[in-house]
Amino acid sequence: MLDLNDFMDFKVDNGEEGQETELPALNLLRSMGYEYKTNFEINKERKDHREALLYGRVRAAIKKLNDLDDKGVEDALRQIHEDSHRHDLDIVDANERVRIKLIGLSNEGAIEQPITVKQYGSKDVEYKTVKFFDFENPENNDFLVTNQFELQGLKTHIKADIVCFVNGIPLVVIECKKPSSPDYLKEAYESNLEKYQRMGLGFRKLFYYNHVIIATSDINARHGTVGALPDHYAKWTSLQSMTLKKLEKLVKRTPSAQDVVIAGMLDKKILLDMLKSFVIYETENNKKIKKIAKHQQYRVVTKAVDRLKHGKQIAGQGGVIWHTQGSGKSLSMVWFAIQLLFKFCNPPIVIITDRKQLDKQIHDTFKSCGFSDPIKAKNIKHLKELLTYPKGKTIMSTIQKFGEPDACIHTDERIIALVDEAHRTEYGWNAAHMRNSMPNAVFFAFSGTPIDKKNRSIFREFGPLVDKYSFEESKSDGVTLPVKHEGRMPDLFVEGGDSIDEIFNRVFSHLSSDKRAQIKKKYGTKSNIAEAPKRIREICKDLVKHYTTHIEPNGYKAMVVATSREAAVTYKKDLERIGAPKSKIIMTSEPDEVGRDGTSWKEYFLLPEEREREAERFKSPQDPTKILIVVDMLLVGYDVPILQVMYLDKGLKEHALLQAIARVNRLYDSVKTYGLVVDYIGISKNLQKALEIFKKDDIQSVFDTLDADMITLDLRHKELMSIIKELKDRDNSEIITAFESPDSQEVLEYAFKNFAKALDEVLPRKEAERYRDDFKFACKVRAMVRAYLREDQSRFDEYGKKVQQLIDDHVNATGISTLMNPREITYENFLVHAAKFKDSARTALVKTKTMQVIREHEVNNPGYYAKLREKIEKLIIDEKEKRLENANYFDLYSQVYQEAIDGGKITEEQTGIKDEFERAVFYLLKPELGDDDLCKKLAETITEEIKKEAEIPDWHDKLTVNNRIELAVNDNLPSGKLSKEVINRLSKEVLKLARYKL
Repeated sequence: MLDLNDFMDFKVDNGEEGQETELPALNLLRSMGYEYKTNFEINKERKDHREALLYGRVRAAIKKLNDLDDKGVEDALRQIHEDSHRHDLDIVDANERVRIKLIGLSNEGAIEQPITVKQYGSKDVEYKTVKFFDFENPENNDFLVTNQFELQGLKTHIKADIVCFVNGIPLVVIECKKPSSPDYLKEAYESNLEKYQRMGLGFRKLFYYNHVIIATSDINARHGTVGALPDHYAKWTSLQSMTLKKLEKLVKRTPSAQDVVIAGMLDKKILLDMLKSFVIYETENNKKIKKIAKHQQYRVVTKAVDRLKHGKQIAGQGGVIWHTQGSGKSLSMVWFAIQLLFKFCNPPIVIITDRKQLDKQIHDTFKSCGFSDPIKAKNIKHLKELLTYPKGKTIMSTIQKFGEPDACIHTDERIIALVDEAHRTEYGWNAAHMRNSMPNAVFFAFSGTPIDKKNRSIFREFGPLVDKYSFEESKSDGVTLPVKHEGRMPDLFVEGGDSIDEIFNRVFSHLSSDKRAQIKKKYGTKSNIAEAPKRIREICKDLVKHYTTHIEPNGYKAMVVATSREAAVTYKKDLERIGAPKSKIIMTSEPDEVGRDGTSWKEYFLLPEEREREAERFKSPQDPTKILIVVDMLLVGYDVPILQVMYLDKGLKEHALLQAIARVNRLYDSVKTYGLVVDYIGISKNLQKALEIFKKDDIQSVFDTLDADMITLDLRHKELMSIIKELKDRDNSEIITAFESPDSQEVLEYAFKNFAKALDEVLPRKEAERYRDDFKFACKVRAMVRAYLREDQSRFDEYGKKVQQLIDDHVNATGISTLMNPREITYENFLVHAAKFKDSARTALVKTKTMQVIREHEVNNPGYYAKLREKIEKLIIDEKEKRLENANYFDLYSQVYQEAIDGGKITEEQTGIKDEFERAVFYLLKPELGDDDLCKKLAETITEEIKKEAEIPDWHDKLTVNNRIELAVNDNLPSGKLSKEVINRLSKEVLKLARYKL
């Protein structure tokens, strides 16, 4: 239980968000050693509410951590000042530049350099790099937390829920939502975090210094970085600095997700360690993205560094890092390498793969992260040269380059070797030559599918397990997606031998039984049968139907894995013949190669660089190729988030099978909730054997079954029906009345989304049939609520186009589109439609619609619509408290509604002012001055001056023009009749109106 006495000195709101989310977070941070101050106390330290930094604390930290004179301190402060950064920079670019200054580290050619200041020593001038943090001694820094931190922007202000400062620098922003929020993350982003980071509002400077953003509702919490969309916010579920039991004692309750992310990420040592060493900036699709380590990445790197630091490795065995495919092993290797540079004086590092594709992928990852000079070995000779003098180098090579006996590659240096997908590379001559070449190396194995058998064990070769991040943990964290297996068309291939025997006995009856056995063994293999043109032709028909019905409508792509190159060409030709979506083959071949039928394969030939280019192009949604046909290539180390389905027609086994199916488990968008393997070859037995390699708890969720889907669907169905089942036999009026309140609308929307998503994952299987009628009824209720009560008429894109079509079909069938289609109910005819309902329902409808109209139109004439808002709010209170006896509230609300939709016409008649902007200025002035004639005169003068300024091109973006507009309003308002505060407020309101209208 929480002890409320712990919270007595915190100043928070009394609502659910303040008491149940914000308060526990503040208490935990203080328990972790953060000083707490209220916003009022913080403001005493600030000269201006527009300042994001606490300059007094920054100055004190610079003095404490650096040997600088007063001039040097002020010079350093000036260079980190928020006004020293260009305000038109991309927010991620600005964040990267500031971080370089803060951590004092940079590489040659970087976009920014650390802050240095000139100091006059006893002998000569010195240039000293300024330290803003003591990374080695976390307690030597000033950790402060505050809530409702006020920051003034260009036109308005924000109050960030929680901000954590270290040495006066705002490294953490926490956005709190109430535990009962249906979608806390979306709400946090759309209502606050997106606005805070938007250009042109004046708040972005807070995020120039930001390390991490946390969105939380206490029971749920995720973290992200500047510029990140909600889909890219991640969970943090590991604790490094304390045990779960210790955290439980600290918070005096069962730790929530919020407790874990705060204790896990904002521990003083971890926060500074992450800031210094676990941040990268990558460019993807010409856009810069900031990434920080996820909990499993930070965990494994710190464990691996600890093994080296304390000499736990034996005979070169660093250990095994077992992280499931798609969980970010490449970035883990980057951060491990960075830690090696910092903590072990820049030792030589060699990164080894067994695939050119992997080698390129990891090299590109290192390079895009700004890693210092990763050198890719071009050939054996180049590798030999690199290892002759390896000190300070990060070298990348495929294991095959070690494999030539006469290569004579050798170094006695203590190299740290990181071997990727090591389950394939620790055996055979290549591995032996690799180890002989680097006898004093310490080897760490990275693998998503490690082998541990009697005769082949990755642990025997590389040492004990350093860290494990399982299929189940990865899926639970939302790092990877569940992968589902669907067997199709079993009649196309018979695994048993009887039918094959019958075929052979009939065709080769003239031969002896021994001869038939030899022919069968050589030519009657599974692969041979899989190449049969008639078989592939039938599969193509089924494949195209499946893809165009279930995958393509959502914008996703497919991969076909053929059993041979001959089969791949057959697939390509048959897909083209039946008019399938555009496909492409990526496989090795020769320019003059021909198939068994004598036809040329020239059109499928690609040079190595062309294969790489086409593989990269396929990842883009703009690329017209929808289906990629492969044989062996691109089944390992090829990340394609847009890929959802793999049509598997190749008899893969063990790790090759698990590696291949992981191609479809990558995150892409909120609609892609699973990957799919459609099995045409019959891999069920092979899959079972592959999974037996691992312990049950490690692989139990590599595939999700239909049973699991049905359990989820049944649960979502019950949740939705508990809300709407009582309305089944009710008329439309009662449905409207039931969802009058915005909260009830949110609950309905949330439950409907969950049910629709769960149904999407089961359709078109027959098991979904029993939910059809309830789904149709739910569609009707939702359509009605959206048409009459919901302000946003957003499309259903988030569920995929397939579900959208299904919804549309059902709604049309029940006549809802004719009756409820929002496009047919205009503001002008709304009262006629609403009058058809019963008293309570029609009153609720017109009340909700009136508020909507006011909200939509008040930007055009805020003064006029503010009066209408006051009128409607008073009516709502009167209705609720039953102050007006025998009142017809439908008529009363309808009068206000009519005034709202006729606002322009009414105000022109009332004022005689034709210009819409001038009228709006008049209504802003009237409540303060009262004199209509004076207000008209002032509105006319102000409008003339503002419209002259508004003729300047791009005036909205010019601060000087905005200032002149405010000044024009200020100068024309009578100071004798209005206070200075009112004049300043009106000047800002008129400027805001001008920016919107002109």
